[in-house]
Amino acid sequence: MGNAVNERGLRLIATLKALSDLTDSENGVSAGDLRDAVAQKASEYAGHPVGRPDKRTMWRDVETLKNAGYAIERGPGTRGKYSLNSNFEPWELRFLVDATRTSKSLTANQMNRIIEKLKAMAPIAGRDKLSRRLQVQQLYLSDTFKQTAYALEQIELALSKGWKISYEQVELDANGRKTVRRDKRTGDKVRIVDPIEYVYSIDGYYYLIVYDPTTKSQTKTPRIDRMRHVTALEGQHAVRISRDEKSRILEMYRCSFGMFEAESPVDVELELPARHAKSVKDKFGSGTKFLQTAPGRCRTAVTANLSPVFYSWIAQFGGDVAIKGPQEAVNGMRKFLDKNLAAYRE
Repeated sequence: MGNAVNERGLRLIATLKALSDLTDSENGVSAGDLRDAVAQKASEYAGHPVGRPDKRTMWRDVETLKNAGYAIERGPGTRGKYSLNSNFEPWELRFLVDATRTSKSLTANQMNRIIEKLKAMAPIAGRDKLSRRLQVQQLYLSDTFKQTAYALEQIELALSKGWKISYEQVELDANGRKTVRRDKRTGDKVRIVDPIEYVYSIDGYYYLIVYDPTTKSQTKTPRIDRMRHVTALEGQHAVRISRDEKSRILEMYRCSFGMFEAESPVDVELELPARHAKSVKDKFGSGTKFLQTAPGRCRTAVTANLSPVFYSWIAQFGGDVAIKGPQEAVNGMRKFLDKNLAAYRE
């Protein structure tokens, strides 16, 4: 009798573990696959082969777990799939992982330990998504985050499979109402694109980099929170670019803060207080070199596109960080400041 109780106890634990590893609120597992997984898990726990439970035993074990308070559901029909709904939806786990990764209060070891625990709460198939290096800023405070999170799920699926993506581009009219902007070339509401990667910008939003041979840079970057009905198109293969070309595009994005249609990047010389060196390294890489020019002051050279986004980044330091060359960069900064100052002249 004791052995029977132990065997059933192992089977219940195996059933719960299998449901946790294979399912969540959005993805289920068939009864047959669940029985196979339970047999495998129970055999691992017991240290010897354990038989595959029959349908009635499986049903009885699931009912026992449900009575114990576990949120296990089964889809309609005889082929309905089983799923275990955890306390967190997939997009909520994404938020928690991102928030942990960007916390300034945690050491690297603490961050990794927490992230591993959070990943363990997701099904095995979804853990790789939580490993992607995302960022957290105003996006999570907006009412568009949940929509963006679901869009990212489809984008990641398309990137992993090499598929195209379809979506509608949304914009706000003068009255603040959302409208769908038609594609200028086709006149269609639905756009079909070839995704390259998605990135997070200095302005606090996610952007999708898509291949577009009609532009100077051969790319476009729609803002993901303005993309509606994002869908990975199964079986529709996207244009493939080489690894070197993808690296070039991502480097161009990093240097230009997302302004792909600006001119080619140039080397810009900056003069700044030493206390701002960390901010420059954060934006242009830890390999940025500095030359001390006076106590507490230094110079450096960075590669950037001369765009309004770059100039606004410089402006945030209130004159502490100054562009010293080349002259086109100095003139561009002056024009940027004059244009902004004009709005406040009487």
